[in-house]
Amino acid sequence: MDGEVASGIVVREWGDPGGPGILLWPGLGSTGAYFGGVASQLPGRAVAADPPGFGGSPPLDPCTYEGLVEVARATVDQRGCKAMVGHSLGAHVALGVGCDPPAELRAIVLIDGGFLTAQDFDQLGIPVLGGRSELVSWARSNELRFPDWAAATRSVAEMVSAEVTPALEAYVREVMTEVDGEVREASSPEEAADLLLAVAGQDVLAFAQRLAVPTLLIACGRSPSSRPVREGAWRAFVTASPMVELHVAEEWGHNPVLQAPDAFSRLVADWLRAHI
Repeated sequence: MDGEVASGIVVREWGDPGGPGILLWPGLGSTGAYFGGVASQLPGRAVAADPPGFGGSPPLDPCTYEGLVEVARATVDQRGCKAMVGHSLGAHVALGVGCDPPAELRAIVLIDGGFLTAQDFDQLGIPVLGGRSELVSWARSNELRFPDWAAATRSVAEMVSAEVTPALEAYVREVMTEVDGEVREASSPEEAADLLLAVAGQDVLAFAQRLAVPTLLIACGRSPSSRPVREGAWRAFVTASPMVELHVAEEWGHNPVLQAPDAFSRLVADWLRAHI
């Protein structure tokens, strides 16, 4: 069942309608289609969200971290979710929900995100400390553009070390658009900058200390160039909270949902079954 919840965002569902819900929240520029290749392998009922401003969901005005967390909390409540899984920037949103969970929420999973500070983002080359103008320029210079859909799908697969599957093709078709004979990202640099600024300025170590539900942090080992900064950040995050269980996936890059859907699904499904 697909549809819109009272919080205004669009969701799509897979699995037993009577089963416990698992809210799936994608990262920057992505929609619920990001989870299309793994949703049916998770226990219960997968509820994949188009975050505000992406896919079929209207943007928040203004786009704030508190607003994003409140929308996610409302979705958990309205769709009867027992767990939340967030990827990358979506993991930062899941972290906020895990600190002030709705009554029925039992656990959260953070996929290679939720643990980076603003300083960490900056060291990784994402200039969140430079203000909106600099961040918009960075996003524009890194915007993906391709001559056609075949090239877009092939290039995305190569970037995330994934095979070209129907799920990946469907995902690319959702997050990219064709303009003037060129395939480019559907979200604008301004939208990307606003979301980054809303999320990246949070004190993640303080949030870790406030976590109120069991949390699985999946830290992806690749790429080697960013590993020192990222590992220092995830180690500090785990040290800050007894609620966090760390799984370091040495062979996975930042997008295990696309890169290793079967192995990822087994890991998350087994952990969730023990907690919901």
